[in-house]
Amino acid sequence: MQPVVNPLQNPSIDLFGLRIDEPVTAGTDVIVALIGIWGYFKIAKQKNLKHVSIYALFFLGTGVSTLIAGLVGHAFLYRFGYEAKMVGWVLGIVGTCFAQFAAVHHARQTLGEKTFKLLLNMCYLEVIVSMTILILKPSFLVVIVHTAIGLLLAVTVLESIHYSKTRSKLSLMMIYGVALAVCAIIVHTGKIAISKWFNHLDLSHVFLGLSLYVMIKGVLYEQKNNPVTI
Repeated sequence: MQPVVNPLQNPSIDLFGLRIDEPVTAGTDVIVALIGIWGYFKIAKQKNLKHVSIYALFFLGTGVSTLIAGLVGHAFLYRFGYEAKMVGWVLGIVGTCFAQFAAVHHARQTLGEKTFKLLLNMCYLEVIVSMTILILKPSFLVVIVHTAIGLLLAVTVLESIHYSKTRSKLSLMMIYGVALAVCAIIVHTGKIAISKWFNHLDLSHVFLGLSLYVMIKGVLYEQKNNPVTI
């Protein structure tokens, strides 16, 4: 499988004899990754409610997948090969699925047990289907569609329902975070770019980083105001 060359792709640079492709794209990916990984360790330091712990795994999965995407899928793709992008894509699907599960668990009391179990099973099914399609027909589009389903149809809808009943700050911050993630998807798919040195990928990473940060702040607020004691 050969990569499609984008006319707005960042030009390669040479750093101490090391060739780095798409340096700005790779760099913004790393920044997003660090935000996600920071969020995970910030939250995971103490015992948490189940939905908080699952959201932390979403931040970790998203962070690790974005780090791999930046280094393997962009900066050093010429060394690893185009197929190596699959690693980041698979982890991206896994990361987003944690957000789905976290939203279902957070809204559990609002939904009721019967609806909770139904939605949880639907989330499992959607993840299995997405992963199967990705393996059979590798494409980043599968990751985008899965992310849209996971964040829009699961997180936004469920957290909106929960917010309407409880006025949960976490639910509100997750909704804001998803809105920023949608901006990232629009920029990415619409190829909205400033220049070849700050293209649609780079701009989408800015929105993604802001999205993660807002979500992390919401989870930290939940953690602070709903402490779990041993």
